[in-house]
Amino acid sequence: MKFNHKLMTVSAAVLLSAGPVVSGMQAATVQAAKKTSTNKNTSKKGTIQFSHNAYVYDKNGKRLKKYMGSAKYTTIAKGVTVNYTGKKTINGTVYYGLGNGAFVKAGNVGYVDGQKVTTTSTPATSTVTATLKRNAYIYDAKGKTDKKMVKKGAKVTVDQLVYIGSKLYYRISGQSNQFIKSSNVASTSAELKPVNSKPEQKPSKPADNNNQTGATVITLNRNAYIYDGQGNTAKKLVKKGQQVTVDQLKYIGSKLYYRINDSNYPGKDQWVKKSNVGVVTGSQLKPENSQPAADDNATVITLGRDSHVYNAQGVAQATNTFPKGHTARVTELRYIWVAADNKAELFYALQSDKNGYIKDDDVSGISGAKLTPVNTPQAAQEAITVASATDKSDLQIALNQDSTVKSSDAYKLSVKSLRDAYDTASASASQINSSQTATVGQVKDALAKLTAAKSALNGKKVVVADLNNLTVAEANQIVQLAASTNDVATSAVQFSNNNTTLTITGANGFQQTLNIADYATTTK
Repeated sequence: MKFNHKLMTVSAAVLLSAGPVVSGMQAATVQAAKKTSTNKNTSKKGTIQFSHNAYVYDKNGKRLKKYMGSAKYTTIAKGVTVNYTGKKTINGTVYYGLGNGAFVKAGNVGYVDGQKVTTTSTPATSTVTATLKRNAYIYDAKGKTDKKMVKKGAKVTVDQLVYIGSKLYYRISGQSNQFIKSSNVASTSAELKPVNSKPEQKPSKPADNNNQTGATVITLNRNAYIYDGQGNTAKKLVKKGQQVTVDQLKYIGSKLYYRINDSNYPGKDQWVKKSNVGVVTGSQLKPENSQPAADDNATVITLGRDSHVYNAQGVAQATNTFPKGHTARVTELRYIWVAADNKAELFYALQSDKNGYIKDDDVSGISGAKLTPVNTPQAAQEAITVASATDKSDLQIALNQDSTVKSSDAYKLSVKSLRDAYDTASASASQINSSQTATVGQVKDALAKLTAAKSALNGKKVVVADLNNLTVAEANQIVQLAASTNDVATSAVQFSNNNTTLTITGANGFQQTLNIADYATTTK
């Protein structure tokens, strides 16, 4: 298939979508704009095929806002093949020219003239080793981090020094989107020069003195649970958009929380996560304690050979490799059934890549906490084995009891969160039981979750001496049980007529009479 800049016969969804191209388009060839190239540094012509989605840049290495007359053509999708006019280095990074002053980064190219690229093509620098002087978070190309960390003293192979915003970062070798701050590096085995220029710093805005004093008020930018001072939650929500007065900011565990001090949210020791907060007005609070030290007993592996990163199915990722001597923090050790070898093998799960694994056979050294496998070879095989009717028999028996469970006091008088947990487990188990492709592992996991959710149901009636002559203590217990069962405040449930009539008042003022016998019994 050819792309003509006049006819535009290839759709944007195929050529320029942000997602992967379907396999049927892998051989598509896209013709660049047929205009005379103004790039004097390029001469060789041929084709390139992309291994990643690729932006289109100008001759100065800046992303084009429009290409071939439209903004939607400024991204070329993975798997697409295009004609190129040669190569050019811009600010230390290698690009392929598309003609008419348009370029794509060589780092996104997997095949050149039909030949697979076997070496890193961005940028043309030597791999060096960086030694960390302190624990260092791993950042992405936008300078954001999910707080995955490389430990102090670790040696990390890097291949690029780059400005992200106003700060310098080293790129981890073999990773296109993992960086560590240069300020955390004590020394490097060789000098790397920044591949781009430091951005001009924008003048800071003057402080808004009218917005920096008085009570601190936060506005939630998403629904937020309320926690206690130990980080536990009963899953009560503060809704998105609500404004709440707070009086303290502190670390609970590794995360920052604001303490609620608002008459609209009565109670003590109530906290919401700072990560759920959008706008903060009034006095700007500072944390009243220090962030807890990172876990120095984390597990770090050292590679004894150049190694592939594998996915959760035990398949090597050809474009994702680490060199011999590379160190990486890992979170678990598990068996994965490798279809190519027809056996279960041990893998370490990478902390820096939630879908990435390193084969145990490639590891030469381990430091920190010792890990034991989280599963067995049998469980690994069951994870890929389609379940038969016999394999599902125990799950079917448990599902047959569903109506009995839901009619029991244990279910009906449990708090709503426990009933919801059982309902979720039951629905998931039913879906897996009816699936023709469910694995033995999924069936066993569904049964375990359903059994655990059923066991957690703990509802039971209040035992009283006489249903028609309740004591104050008995009436209070019944009110509390009715409130928790109906997920309302105790103030919404009331007795009247000498504790012979039980009612619940809804948010709309509608009043409903409850059956006392549904919540109390004289039978012990």
